[in-house]
Amino acid sequence: MIFEHSSIKCPVCGSTTIVFDPDRGEHICASCGTVISDRVIDYGKEWRTFSSEDAFSKARTGRSLTNAIHDRGLTTSFSLKGFKFKGEMRKKVRNMARLQRKIRISKKDKLKVIGLKYLNDYATKLGIPNHVREEAARILQSALEKVNVKEKTARAMAAASILMACRTYGLPYTLRSISRSLGISIRNIWHAEKRIVENVKRVVIKTNEPKDFIPVIVKKLGLSSKVQYLAALLTYLARKREIASGRGPIGLAAATVYMASILLDEKKTQQEVASVCDITDVTIRNRYGDLVEKLDIEVLL
Repeated sequence: MIFEHSSIKCPVCGSTTIVFDPDRGEHICASCGTVISDRVIDYGKEWRTFSSEDAFSKARTGRSLTNAIHDRGLTTSFSLKGFKFKGEMRKKVRNMARLQRKIRISKKDKLKVIGLKYLNDYATKLGIPNHVREEAARILQSALEKVNVKEKTARAMAAASILMACRTYGLPYTLRSISRSLGISIRNIWHAEKRIVENVKRVVIKTNEPKDFIPVIVKKLGLSSKVQYLAALLTYLARKREIASGRGPIGLAAATVYMASILLDEKKTQQEVASVCDITDVTIRNRYGDLVEKLDIEVLL
């Protein structure tokens, strides 16, 4: 594999088109072929990996900083696994491990630890990507630094942080779907979100738009990319005609996908679409009627 460098200049012809050959450790001019430098020091790892287990066992550095841990993963943990101590030494090692845990988690950090534990569990259960988890953890930590709440409220704030992070990155998770998946009432999550907004200044509240839900709905129904494109176009036209004003985004998205599937002869029933969107077929029927009326579309069933 050869990499091109433009910051080095050839002393012979003056060309800046310099390539680096990592196998030979040489900088070579691409114009005249002059070897500008050889035996270049490689600052990368000196070992190769053939599996993820090899990479984990051979790595000599820790993981990157993360918001999902209260101390960002900077402190170390004291483990007795793999070691056998006897008598007085075993007692000393246990005391050292206990002292390490106390040092790592201070009194003011206990609430963060509890909240982040729930957040990581919820993120795993919902299948949230790591970058969204990091943003949710940042929001939760910022909120828990300003307020002192009970464990039940910390759970709701963890769910609300995930919901807000999903909105920030355009993931199609609704308040109702998160409430149902995590077993926390909509009222508690709503109040927790309100509390976070009041106490955290750097939180940008972004509402979901219908177009954010279309790819997920199309994928779950097994429809083609043509349906996705047409549904997105119908959503755009609905927004221009102000059909989307005051309407739930997922209901309108479901209606556009349903209409697009009919127009492109990939028909799905209203119940099928409603089941994957976690809404009722009545909602789809109402939004579908609005689209037909306002966009003046004739659909032959």
